[in-house]
Amino acid sequence: MLQKLSISNFTIIRELVMQPVKGLNIITGETGAGKSIILDAIDLVLGSRADVKSQGTDSGKCVVEAEFLVDKTRFEPLFKSMDIDFEPVCIVRREINSAGKSRTFINDTPASLAQLKSLADKLVSIHSQHENTHLNDRDFQFNLLDGFANAMDERVSYRTQYRLFRQNEALLKDLLHKQQELMKEKDYLQFLLNEFEQAGLQPGEEESLETELNLLTNAEQVAQVADLLEHTITDSENSVADTLTQLKNRLKQLEPVSPLAKELFERLQSAVIELKDIASEAAGLRESVSMDGNRQELVNERLNMIQNLKRKHGVTEYADLLKEHESIADKLLNIGNIDQEVERIKTSNEDIQARLRISSGKLHALRIQSAGKLEEKIGSLLKDLEMPNARISFELSPQETFDEYGASSLQVKFTANLGMPLQALNKVASGGELSRLALCIRCIQASNEQLGTLIFDEIDTGVSGKVAATMGKMLKQVAAHHQVITVTHLPQVAGYGEEHFMVCKKEENNTTVSYLKRLNRNERVEELAKMLSGNQTSEIAKKNAKELLKVN
Repeated sequence: MLQKLSISNFTIIRELVMQPVKGLNIITGETGAGKSIILDAIDLVLGSRADVKSQGTDSGKCVVEAEFLVDKTRFEPLFKSMDIDFEPVCIVRREINSAGKSRTFINDTPASLAQLKSLADKLVSIHSQHENTHLNDRDFQFNLLDGFANAMDERVSYRTQYRLFRQNEALLKDLLHKQQELMKEKDYLQFLLNEFEQAGLQPGEEESLETELNLLTNAEQVAQVADLLEHTITDSENSVADTLTQLKNRLKQLEPVSPLAKELFERLQSAVIELKDIASEAAGLRESVSMDGNRQELVNERLNMIQNLKRKHGVTEYADLLKEHESIADKLLNIGNIDQEVERIKTSNEDIQARLRISSGKLHALRIQSAGKLEEKIGSLLKDLEMPNARISFELSPQETFDEYGASSLQVKFTANLGMPLQALNKVASGGELSRLALCIRCIQASNEQLGTLIFDEIDTGVSGKVAATMGKMLKQVAAHHQVITVTHLPQVAGYGEEHFMVCKKEENNTTVSYLKRLNRNERVEELAKMLSGNQTSEIAKKNAKELLKVN
């Protein structure tokens, strides 16, 4: 429920505060006084696009703030989802600077327009003479019928499954596209993988082959050096090892004579051992060297094969070639995985479709059961509004495909005159007929749905007299359960208000300024009298105004 509306520097409004009551609040005023500006401000604080024209002329910032009394059970989950602290009194504020940029706050927490609109939808419902075209909206029509049929819970359950179905459809479409693209490559990828598998590349193999090839290429020279080394150290007639052994023995004899001779003996003995070990390694080096031309040819072929694979796959490092092998194997594996995922999603959607058929069937049955009752209810209300021959029809038929509303096709048709065929609502031309129909529908919605503050902007356009009085009575009935704010130019409607605000304008410092005034009873009599007879109010007009207030 709206508790307070504050407007600062909004077009010709400088400062305005409105505090509506719980029941029926009336706003009246002469044409051009600024009634529409107040509604524009409400639209702005509810998330409509900010316009620099809304900015005042003598300030750097325009501010519109609204306070709402909100129910914890209904609103706390929404606040939690937006990561905004819940308060029983919700304060929404929009600020617009001179450049047209706006900022939004919910309970003093910066918020996005999307967050504000998700909240505003539950706080306020606005209906104006310019919004009668909404009666033709499919969403509006289904909401009306489903609300009357108490089918909203079933529709929420259906839509949960439907959203999952659509998500799966989108995912399936994406997977099928990827599958199609990969299938184009599959044969080539398999060819490349087979080539890698046949190559049988091993980690570090290229380096090992290059080392081996180097040895094979220089095998003769290596063997010659190894033979010379072994021969010189151990195999020749005056080998180095034999000569050092003789020297070692002579030093042994000098050990009793000189401590240094002992040290030299030990060092020489170590040298002899080391040289013999070198000779042994040289023998091993000679034996390890192969002069097999076939082996050299095989190694060369292997290295050439590796180089060809590198060029083919656009890499220079052997490690990158191994990674390319893994990548190709992974792509082929993904094709198999996508095939499995496609089948999984298809199976999942078949199960979901089965549940959707059941749920949409329940929805359709509930709608069929309630459509006739809703037609009768609207027809009865229209008779009260002096439209005894008006008829409305909710024509339902099953459809093969699912959409967000189920599997029902809905056409709403209407006629206001006896003997005239039912037509689509957009064929109904009379603004007065649409206004009365819209009011009947809003009254039914108010009794069947959780609505916030209801705002009617001159919904009584095109009606007068008894019809206007009946509309006022209907608004009063709606206001028994909902806060209602009604902008009207009809005294018969205004007389039903529990609170009456008048929009006025005056000149201040060579500027026209609009303001809002709460009327007491005497002022209400005066205002209703003006609405009845014009600015020159008579005693008869005042008497009629008092009668309106007395009756209402």
